[in-house]
Amino acid sequence: MESYDYTIYYSQFHEKSELHAEKMAEWQRTLLAPFAPKDHESPVLDIGCAYGFALRALKGIGFTNIEGVELSPQQAAVASAAGFNVEVTEDTAEFLRERPEKYGFILLMDVLEHVPVQEQIPLLKAIHGALKPGGRLFLTVPNANAILASRWRYNDFTHHSSFTEHSLDFVLKNAGFRSLGIEATKGVGPFPFRVWRRSTWPKIRKWLVRWCWLQVHKAELSWMSLDEISFELNLHATADKV
Repeated sequence: MESYDYTIYYSQFHEKSELHAEKMAEWQRTLLAPFAPKDHESPVLDIGCAYGFALRALKGIGFTNIEGVELSPQQAAVASAAGFNVEVTEDTAEFLRERPEKYGFILLMDVLEHVPVQEQIPLLKAIHGALKPGGRLFLTVPNANAILASRWRYNDFTHHSSFTEHSLDFVLKNAGFRSLGIEATKGVGPFPFRVWRRSTWPKIRKWLVRWCWLQVHKAELSWMSLDEISFELNLHATADKV
């Protein structure tokens, strides 16, 4: 398979400065902390670690045994230069199969959508096999429910798919995961009442747009329960190896 320099796309959104890296790490620390294992010595793997933002976040949480794996040599070089253990591989699934029941926590953040559809479940099966019993997978994927789902899906040339809560549940369960937690509680959200504050106006606009989008869903999918549907750009999920 022909390889591409993914940094051509990635660098449009992420600079290589220390300031930007710390800013992204702080955001990811907030995202990951509620789902991370209590045992900070547990081996952790970040699949598709890119510039190493999540690795920085894990280090900030207190994890001491962390590593990354990357398809892109260019991105791996940035994470390695920051002091992280990153291995470049052309076959992530095979990399995982060679490490049975090694990890207590695996990250797959903004990665699964880059995998051809027919290879997604085999990759998730390999992740399942590389987790210790009781280990956890944390992943994020583009949300097909979002109002900008089409742009989010096609903005990146290397995307192969997008997901709803149902299709994500399907691939995870077919990979062997049973204890799932798919974030589906950020639909319209509470109305931001402080209308007198100028800083609140963007939040009100976002709320109104999502409320209208919810009405579209209710009109077209009147037979479905949409009370807890997520309209965030990404779906967040955990999957435990029971």
